[in-house]
Amino acid sequence: MHWWRKFVGDVSQRPLRGLAIILSLGLIIGSAASTIILARSFNKQIDDIIATYKVREQVYNTLTLVNGAHSTQRGYILTQHTDFLDLYRNAAARLDEHLNTLAEMTRDNARQQAMIAQIRNLVKDKQAKVETAISYELTGKHAEALASLGPNFGIGQLAEITKTVNDFLAEEDRRLIGRNIAMNSMRSWLTIASLSSLGGALILASVLVSRTRRYVRELAEGRSALLSEKSVLEEMVQSRTADLEQAMLVAKRERARVEALLQDSDHRIGNSLATVSSLLGIQMRDVSSEEIRAALGAARDRIQTISSAHRRLRLGADHETIRADEYLPDVIADIKEANVHDREISIRADLAPINLSSRDATTLGIIIGELTMNAIKHAFPVKKAGEISIALTRGTDGVIQLEIADTGVGLQKKRPGHASGLGSLIVDQLCRQYGGSARYSANPGGGTVVTLDFPSLAEVEAQDGVEE
Repeated sequence: MHWWRKFVGDVSQRPLRGLAIILSLGLIIGSAASTIILARSFNKQIDDIIATYKVREQVYNTLTLVNGAHSTQRGYILTQHTDFLDLYRNAAARLDEHLNTLAEMTRDNARQQAMIAQIRNLVKDKQAKVETAISYELTGKHAEALASLGPNFGIGQLAEITKTVNDFLAEEDRRLIGRNIAMNSMRSWLTIASLSSLGGALILASVLVSRTRRYVRELAEGRSALLSEKSVLEEMVQSRTADLEQAMLVAKRERARVEALLQDSDHRIGNSLATVSSLLGIQMRDVSSEEIRAALGAARDRIQTISSAHRRLRLGADHETIRADEYLPDVIADIKEANVHDREISIRADLAPINLSSRDATTLGIIIGELTMNAIKHAFPVKKAGEISIALTRGTDGVIQLEIADTGVGLQKKRPGHASGLGSLIVDQLCRQYGGSARYSANPGGGTVVTLDFPSLAEVEAQDGVEE
């Protein structure tokens, strides 16, 4: 900013030079603006030409339809051949559509709109006479049909339509010529303005060259002063660098300690929950009521699943995310070991490599645990053998989806399309956290399929670890 202050000071001290510089800057800006306007005017002129070409093309197509309708109605009256009648009907049906298109293309010109309305009225009058003649012809009144059209088969009306169309085209050409004249005049003035602006730029360039030479001399004089201060700054930088290195060592030690505490916390939570699960198992042996034993067993299994979800948590290098395909297989293995025992039930998992936060990963592990335990207990009664498949995928719309299917006994009649009970309630509540719900359906190969969508469950971008 030093050079700018000097520049402003010089301008204030030399009013004429300052005025020249300001004027030159204004001329350069004007040159740039003129160039932009010239480019836009050229594009506008091209657009006008294209629009006029399209209007003329539409007019010629409309006139072709009018001539075709006239020729085919005449052919039908003279030959009574139905092919001519079909051609006339087709041309007459398309005429109105072409006129509507033409009206839309010229909606900003009142004179052309009036001409289109005149053409439309002439076409309607001619079609009315033709329809009258055709109705006579269809009833076998050939003489009356010829008489209704007149001796020249409506050529006079066709000529009037053609004249109106030519007037319409002349109006379109007149408008295009007028716009082109205005554009050419504006381009001439803009060219003069651009040349004037370039002259101002040359003046400004000469002034700036002069100022630059002075600044170079001043910079050379100040270089010696900067060199004398360089040694002082280097000493300050070395001192500050040493302080920062010491602070980084302290921060690294603190980070390592926090990471160790985080890992230890996850293991302690998992171990504590495992202890609670064991205590519930002991309590079950002292309870005689089967209903209470079942409730305690369900609670023990759920706590065991939550314990596994925490104990198996191994976060990535950023200590915030974990890969689903690396974390969930261990949780599923713990569920199988705790619940399958000697039963012939296989569990197969197909998990996509999705990065999740630790909270979302443990929630997903709990949901899988609830549904897998439910399948083991209810889908395979009396030690029935079978398979449970678990699939975690990312849909085409980007929504994460979980599907758990079994080959067991299938849905019970008392719960068509949905499940009941505490486990299902837990699953529904956890799904709602991510805007989803559980859908129960029959497995085509026998058994049950549970599908869960998680619309608001977002994949987390894994961060690289901090370099040592």
